[in-house]
Amino acid sequence: MTEVIVIHKWKDEQKNDVMKFATTIMDMAKSKKLPAGLKLEELFLGQKENEAVCRWDVDTLDHLMETAKSMKPTWDIQAIEVDQKFKKGLF
Repeated sequence: MTEVIVIHKWKDEQKNDVMKFATTIMDMAKSKKLPAGLKLEELFLGQKENEAVCRWDVDTLDHLMETAKSMKPTWDIQAIEVDQKFKKGLF
């Protein structure tokens, strides 16, 4: 599995679409209905800054991005493969 951070940035007029998208993804994660190979670990929402950050465990970055594109987002999405270097409590 690959750890991926996804950053969503939107304009004020896109807020309702983003919130609907986020709610759909969270509901799918809670009910274990995300596509196989995709696991949402965390979602942070900065509504005042029009940004959200998600941490995913995925089989491939391409699979995650193809799935996201199928939901037709109209805002900017940037995905980055990451390696965790520090976590409180590990040291």
